[in-house]
Amino acid sequence: MSPERGIRGLVTVERVAVWGLAALAVVGLVALVVGPGADLRTASPSVTVDGQFDADAGAVTLTHAGGDRLTDTSTHALELVVTDADRNRSTTLTWAGADQLPVQSGDTVVVDDPRVDSDGDGDYLDGDVSVGFYLDSGDTVTVRWTGRPLGAPGERTTTLGTVTLGNETG
Repeated sequence: MSPERGIRGLVTVERVAVWGLAALAVVGLVALVVGPGADLRTASPSVTVDGQFDADAGAVTLTHAGGDRLTDTSTHALELVVTDADRNRSTTLTWAGADQLPVQSGDTVVVDDPRVDSDGDGDYLDGDVSVGFYLDSGDTVTVRWTGRPLGAPGERTTTLGTVTLGNETG
């Protein structure tokens, strides 16, 4: 056996090993993109929303009570859809636009109605945002996130939570 032939055999074994490792890497990447890892990359944020309704003031305070931090990297808008149960009418308000991010645990927004001037300044719109109807028990506030999660093919809209107003708490 010539020394040249032995070297060629050794190179073939190395090539097989390299091709085998490359194939394993490709299979791993495909599994990450198509398998369970894909959900981790493209999942919409998960947030717990709490609401506190003050019927006397005509205001509801919504709180980001835990979960993902909403940043301008993936969030395009954080909106509130307030539905008047009596009239089945909705109004969409902005909690946070791109210039008001991040929104994280502990952050709040106050939605009020034009019924009560709670701070006595003559302006009946005292909250961070206001609706054009009176807030009553049974009305709902839905927190809606719009954005593009990292690795997702496009923008999506997801409901993060819905608060139904009661006599004392949402």
